[in-house]
Amino acid sequence: MDSRTSVTLLDRIVLAIAMAIAVIPIIVVIASSFKEGRDIFSYRPVIFFWPTLENYTSLGMRWGKFQLGLANSAVVTAGAIALVLAVCLPAAYALSRLPQHGVGRSSSALLVIKMLPPLVVTVPLFPIFSTIGLDNSRIGLILVYAAFEVSLSVMILKTFIDNVPLEVEEAAFLDGCDRLQAFLRVIMPLIWPGMITVAIFVALFAWNDYMFGLILTTSRTVTAPVVLADMLSGIGEGTATWGEVFAAATLQMIPVLAFAWIVQRQMFFGAMRGATKG
Repeated sequence: MDSRTSVTLLDRIVLAIAMAIAVIPIIVVIASSFKEGRDIFSYRPVIFFWPTLENYTSLGMRWGKFQLGLANSAVVTAGAIALVLAVCLPAAYALSRLPQHGVGRSSSALLVIKMLPPLVVTVPLFPIFSTIGLDNSRIGLILVYAAFEVSLSVMILKTFIDNVPLEVEEAAFLDGCDRLQAFLRVIMPLIWPGMITVAIFVALFAWNDYMFGLILTTSRTVTAPVVLADMLSGIGEGTATWGEVFAAATLQMIPVLAFAWIVQRQMFFGAMRGATKG
């Protein structure tokens, strides 16, 4: 066995261990959602069981608020993605193609803002949102999620725009396009893998966020992670069961896992297409 084969086998073993650590908790949550209550935390782990939808039925009957939370999470996540792309695309283009005095400093400022802990941003926002009437609203959450992800998203999109040769854009100018038309018709089709990458980051943050949702929402605008935390606290009080919690966690995971899987495939094919064009 040569050294090259040994390294490959070691890499595969490490990758398998990493995948097991990441996947096993997800499998446990999904499997537990289909178990009867007595089998979820039994002394001897129940591996083979007859699946039941009892937990999902109970979740729908006793925790209708969770369905509202899922709908609110979907709305604010989609809104945050759209707002981030609308704001960050022109900003990233300006940083990449229009270098002027102060632009470099603005890039540093964006990175510093991203390093701040969410609580530092949340606390000052609460009285401001209360004053202008944006607390307890989906629009307020969309603005917060977008604001917190703008800095990283701008830097990601700037990197993709930097990799687009200037000659490609100059050719569009020679064909009669102005700067906006060149951006829409030439730059954006070439950087859509970067746009999908940004969408993934924003979606994962907005869909899973708990802190902003807890502080800035009420029962009408509550998000799924906040309802799930409420269910966990209700286990000791008898208002929720572990089966219902696992069912809710499974329903919350499915959309984001499906979204990440779909867009990652598209991002891979887009990158390959850009490479073959180059």
